[in-house]
Amino acid sequence: MVRQSNHKWFFILFCFLLCLSPACSDRKDMFFQFKGVEGAQWDRNTSFDFAVEVTDTLSYYNVFLEVRSKENYPYRNLWLFVNQKAPEGSIQKDTINCELADIYGKWYGRGSTLHTLSLPFEQNIRFSISGTYLYSIKQGMRENKLNGISDIGLRIVKQGKQ
Repeated sequence: MVRQSNHKWFFILFCFLLCLSPACSDRKDMFFQFKGVEGAQWDRNTSFDFAVEVTDTLSYYNVFLEVRSKENYPYRNLWLFVNQKAPEGSIQKDTINCELADIYGKWYGRGSTLHTLSLPFEQNIRFSISGTYLYSIKQGMRENKLNGISDIGLRIVKQGKQ
């Protein structure tokens, strides 16, 4: 009887772990990566670069900027300069104002002392050609060393053919 009970628990544990595996996940991330800001002090001249390999030019995607900020970040917003270089060499430049907290100082996103916020950057886009797209993100605040930003990331989610 003990042996049969052990098999039952093993089977339940196996099913539970299988449900947690990436194969069972409904996320459609085509690309997702964070890069750490050294000492949580983002130098004005430091850019974070992400190389995204695109093979599917028929599907639609949403692009998100990912920001992790600490409690000591002194502002409620963050200006970002975002450049996207397509495989053929064309460059798209954008300036983004990211609201990290409300007017009362309540942080948006997840976390208590380290806040993670996913900010929509581009919605329902199609990549025109396949190849490597390079995203470059720099801070656009007026400080040479911006305190309190610990990580910058990029996430691209496939929406499927429309």
